[in-house]
Amino acid sequence: MLDVRLVTTSLAMLIALMSVALAEPTKDQARPAAQAASEARPIRVILPAPWEPATAQADAQPTK
Repeated sequence: MLDVRLVTTSLAMLIALMSVALAEPTKDQARPAAQAASEARPIRVILPAPWEPATAQADAQPTK
């Protein structure tokens, strides 16, 4: 009886571990050059502080 439980538990663990391994994205594969270049330099947006009033683009540029 113990052998049947041990085999059943081992088989269930093996199936669970294999399903997790197959579900994870592969990290060892090389990425395409276009995707790697876009991730290398993220776009950063500077937002005003919450206590500063928001200014429009036309207000921020001095007029001549």
